[in-house]
Amino acid sequence: MSHFQNKLKRRQGRFKKKNTRSNSRDKRVKHTISLSKSKRDERLMKRRNIGKVLQSSNLNQQNNQVITDHIPTVEELPELVKGVNSNDISIIKKSTQLIRKMLSVEDDPPVNEVLQTNLISKFVSFLEKNDQFLQFESAWILSNICSGEHEECEYVVDLGIIPIFNELLKSEDPDIIEQSCWALSNISGDCIEYRDLILKQKGVIDNLINIIKSPSSNLDIIQNANWCLSNLCRGKPRPKFTKVCKAIPIFAHLINQNHQQLVIDACWGLSYLSDGNDLNINSVIDSGVVPKMVEFLGSTNPKIQIPALRVIGNLVTGDSIQTQRVLESDILDKLYNLLSHQRIQIKKEACWALSNITAGTKNQIQQVVESGIIKQLILVMKGSNRLIRQEACWVLSNAIYGGSTEQIIYCAEQGCLNEFIYFLESPSSRVIKICLEAIEKILQVGEIQAERTAGQNPVIQAIQSEGGIEKIDKLTNHKSKVIYKLAENIYETYFFEEESDEDDEEDSDEGNYNFYDEQEIDNTFAQYEF
Repeated sequence: MSHFQNKLKRRQGRFKKKNTRSNSRDKRVKHTISLSKSKRDERLMKRRNIGKVLQSSNLNQQNNQVITDHIPTVEELPELVKGVNSNDISIIKKSTQLIRKMLSVEDDPPVNEVLQTNLISKFVSFLEKNDQFLQFESAWILSNICSGEHEECEYVVDLGIIPIFNELLKSEDPDIIEQSCWALSNISGDCIEYRDLILKQKGVIDNLINIIKSPSSNLDIIQNANWCLSNLCRGKPRPKFTKVCKAIPIFAHLINQNHQQLVIDACWGLSYLSDGNDLNINSVIDSGVVPKMVEFLGSTNPKIQIPALRVIGNLVTGDSIQTQRVLESDILDKLYNLLSHQRIQIKKEACWALSNITAGTKNQIQQVVESGIIKQLILVMKGSNRLIRQEACWVLSNAIYGGSTEQIIYCAEQGCLNEFIYFLESPSSRVIKICLEAIEKILQVGEIQAERTAGQNPVIQAIQSEGGIEKIDKLTNHKSKVIYKLAENIYETYFFEEESDEDDEEDSDEGNYNFYDEQEIDNTFAQYEF
């Protein structure tokens, strides 16, 4: 047994690394949460309808009144309230429409003022009337209110509009169908509780799917139904997969349409449905969407690239077989290019996807190596901000931890060691931990090289020249027990020269020259009172 192996064995009891290939992947799956969170999503979960031309000639024909472009002011609201509460149906319709126009302005619609009129319950009752014009105008009013703050949406939902809108999805009038989709989209985008409340409605997913598949549905209706379906698949905790999995083939169909917004919403829907366990991942892969997602990564539109990249990143969190199925679509070439993208978010998500691939098998790590991504990644890191460099560390650390000796040597030769040393001063304990684990792995391979050549461990000198020894020593006092134990193990195994057995014997001899015996000192001090 070599000197290094003896040193390592003596310390095995002091610190045992509990990481595995499985939880190496798990930690990147959990990291999805932090990537998904942001103050403003790339796509709005709520949308206010600020203008629309009625598509249904039926609605126009049944109302012979002259519809003007006049948008009333808040000062006119009391008069409109009287109109809605009148007994004259023509005045009711005109007043309702004018209130709808008030709420459809682009900037600062008077939602609170309308809520204070107590007309909302009236508009809800209009939804159930056998009058398509009033149904449509009321649906538009209510959907615009639901596009606002949670309290405004809550006010409307508490009046029981969700089951009513679900029934209106089966209306014979396309305008009413479209506006019902819009309202349910805004409600489901408000909060998880409302999303689940909608999903509890009988046949709501089937209703939306039927709308999208119907030959009579125009593009606007399909677009709103698609958006609503996507919103119902969104959110954490995730909806029950059995409730929403029917949407996968619909999204798979819509991503092939020549319409940007349809593609964007369908991609986001697939990103939500692919975020889960192996069943979710298999269902999305089996739908045949992977080649199209890979194609979208080369798009010049970030609104398409980002959800497509999220889908790919989710799929490669699966097992090695699922990851390999994605790799067979030449995904690595696209990810290579995205590492140089101008948008920080796309770079981060590309790194996240790659980190899930390098958490796979040695063969999959080799595919990443052969693609030139490791070399490119380190070049990109040197000119990137801290966030990108940190994400890239996950890619490299997973490759180091699960890689072969040759793969680890390759990564070290490209300069990954410098990046790990740099992040030993990270404020994130998780990042420090993965960097220490990677450094330890590289040191172990360096020890193997040293034994082969009967020389010194080259990694030790490399770490020393980058100031890494001092950083590791400092981490032996870290507040995290896991980190200080890991740092202590690395420091004492590789950088702390132990005294030899001969030195121990010399120390034993020198014991005869001690001027004071410990027991004698204790007895001496016991004679005094302090």
